[in-house]
Amino acid sequence: MLKMSPQGCPILLLLLLTKSVFCSKPGLEIIPSNGEIYLGEGKDFLCKSTVEATLKWMTDDEDIEDEEGRYKQKHIDESVRSLYVTASKIEPDRVIQCHAETESGEVATAEIKLRIIQKPTFVKDVKTRKEFDADSTAKLPCDVQGIPKPQVTWYRYGMAITPLPGHLSASADGTLTIEKIQLSDAGMYYCMAYIRERNEMAYKNVSVIVNAAPIVHFNTTNPNITSKSNTSFTCFVTGHPEPRIMWKKGDEEVPLDGQKYALSSDGLELTITELEKSDEGEYTCHAINNYGEHNTTLFLQVMEVSQGVGAGVITGIFLLIFLVTLLAVDLTCYRTRRRGFLMYLNTNVLGRTTPRVKLEETDIKKETSDKSHVVNISGIDA
Repeated sequence: MLKMSPQGCPILLLLLLTKSVFCSKPGLEIIPSNGEIYLGEGKDFLCKSTVEATLKWMTDDEDIEDEEGRYKQKHIDESVRSLYVTASKIEPDRVIQCHAETESGEVATAEIKLRIIQKPTFVKDVKTRKEFDADSTAKLPCDVQGIPKPQVTWYRYGMAITPLPGHLSASADGTLTIEKIQLSDAGMYYCMAYIRERNEMAYKNVSVIVNAAPIVHFNTTNPNITSKSNTSFTCFVTGHPEPRIMWKKGDEEVPLDGQKYALSSDGLELTITELEKSDEGEYTCHAINNYGEHNTTLFLQVMEVSQGVGAGVITGIFLLIFLVTLLAVDLTCYRTRRRGFLMYLNTNVLGRTTPRVKLEETDIKKETSDKSHVVNISGIDA
């Protein structure tokens, strides 16, 4: 039996450790683990081994060679090797592998799936302002690219547009069609392209202009206004380009002097001051632009104010009624009590005495009485 000296034990242990190191299977990791690359961009991948090994990148069982605009490899150290991948064009998904082999012949492989992706991107017709004539068919393209293909939705006033048969529709390529477009369809629209799996989105705003002939109307048609007052008429006008406004009275233009007749800054409101009977008649608001003209008419009736009684005359009448009433009260008091109302005020309110008057006996005889009387004008017997 072979015996080993104590000095040989460390040597054996060292040999065992060396064999364990060089004969162990390498562990491999590709960093990062997400193989998605945006189109037109590049991404660096690292292949890391747990032991020293010969590393190489492969795809479809073939070694990857450096290729301008596609692959670029770099040796970092004995356990790390990098691969820079450029997504210069759209390619199918593919698998790349990192292959490691140690000096003892142990091999290992790690792989990752490369996938080229693209953010939602608008192409071709990217106009932000489009003009259409009224009653024509308007098409608003939303040509967008992305990987995977984005979902397209049109919005107006912050709300998704709902298809309306015969008027609003959206095609598979994202084009919004407006049939027989009207002024009410004008405004701001925007197209949203959305890739749900990555929560990526893009917007395109389009200002829609609709050219149309003017349409004019009044809120009232036959106003009745009293004379000496002021009045205003507002003409409501739609149309594009903005119509030119003209006011007529009968067949003649209203003489806009800024005092008797005045217009608002936009020309839509006509004001007439100090109305007279001569202001009565038809007033027409006429609008015109490059696509046509339109007008509407109202009839102004001025009602004369009847001449009322003046304030002085009214005051005089009240004073006369008061004096007549006072005189009637005074006469009544005198006949019943021999003392008038004015005498009463003079004696009891003002505190003045009323002179007494003696009458001749022959002047005061009454029927069968021979007694003489002294009568006080105030009505008190002597």
